[in-house]
Amino acid sequence: MTDRDELLRRQIAYNLRSPFYRRRFAELGIDPERVRTLADLDELPIFLTPPVHRELQDRSLAEDGHPFGDFLCADVCDVVSVSSTSGTTGTPILYASTKADAALTNETWERAFRFIGMRPGDGTVVGFGLSMYLAGVPLVRALEAAGMRTAAVGAESGTVKLLRLIAIMRPRVLACTPSYAEHLIERAPEVLGRSAADLGIEILLCAGEPGAGLPSVRSKLSDGWGGASVHDILGGVHGVINVSCDADDYQGMHVLAADHCVTTQLVDPATKARVRLTDGAVGERVKTALRWEAAPPFRYSVGDMYQVFTETCACGRPGERIRVIGRVDDLLIVKGVKVYPSAVKDIAASFVPDLSGELRIVLDQPPPRVVPPLRVTVEAGPDTPQARHGELASRFAAAMHQRLSIRPQVTVVAAGSLPRTSHKTQLLEVAAPA
Repeated sequence: MTDRDELLRRQIAYNLRSPFYRRRFAELGIDPERVRTLADLDELPIFLTPPVHRELQDRSLAEDGHPFGDFLCADVCDVVSVSSTSGTTGTPILYASTKADAALTNETWERAFRFIGMRPGDGTVVGFGLSMYLAGVPLVRALEAAGMRTAAVGAESGTVKLLRLIAIMRPRVLACTPSYAEHLIERAPEVLGRSAADLGIEILLCAGEPGAGLPSVRSKLSDGWGGASVHDILGGVHGVINVSCDADDYQGMHVLAADHCVTTQLVDPATKARVRLTDGAVGERVKTALRWEAAPPFRYSVGDMYQVFTETCACGRPGERIRVIGRVDDLLIVKGVKVYPSAVKDIAASFVPDLSGELRIVLDQPPPRVVPPLRVTVEAGPDTPQARHGELASRFAAAMHQRLSIRPQVTVVAAGSLPRTSHKTQLLEVAAPA
């Protein structure tokens, strides 16, 4: 097998087809011929970020007639598939794939399917949004290529139709965001007259947000779906695929495609200096594709904060694992204490069934700085009387102080007060100025 250093050298030579990479190396005064090993990558600055990517898209649309940026290395006529981000934080970022890229994506997804125990012929209902998302059509295509009996229902079809299709098809696998899986648990008795636990789901394939990696959320999902195994998955483009195992305690996601993409190089989010890769290291993830044709990412950061584990997993499998902590731009700093919304979500899930697990963090200004107290709205469970709201607010505040070292202002609202979504749940709300 070709070693990763050789793959890197080939990818860099290929990347230099594009005006952007030729220009960027020259601007930084870096001779691409001197980048010979993966270790050399650690010494390079970040080349691409979402704002830069959007700028390149806009410019190439105006100048070249296509929206893929001038780091597109393949001929635009060879682009056969396009996916995108949701665009909730700006113009959607487009991900182009050639035929070879689509095949690579299928192959990496299949590694994840095998890892979590899926088999050809397994019934699988896809409840992710199908509209351009990386876990939409690309996932459906990969499931079909791997021989799964795939029902691409999509979140767009709505909760009622999705639940009814699950009841009819009796699939072994449900693929959706963890927050949507929680919502389906709540709605199943009303829609179907029975609980989600009775629907025969054995595997939950979750992605799109960090909930499936939070112990309390993971437990709630497994219990609500009748003991289903819950797997946290990240990837779907550029040869990236990471997935959690069946260890009793969440161990992070195993890196399954290190031969396709470098995904565990970290930098300090403030200084952008290299973070040495030791077991438990935390930093901003920077990725570099090793086998991508269309618009290959090279030293690209989307702003995700990772914790990387290098020791053998409790499940016995060696190799690197990653845990998504949050996004750099979601970090909250309260009186010098760093808090990620996912940590607050985990505390809320630990209060189920007294609380529903739904919450919102209300800010007066965009993060990271928060003028104390941090305001958190949590939702009561369906059987929790209003008389207990004050007690639960106090207990929740005490739990946050104990685990996160901050004293929040907590408000408990009635069950069903906080809106649900079939896509990613936005935990942060920035209040409009008065």
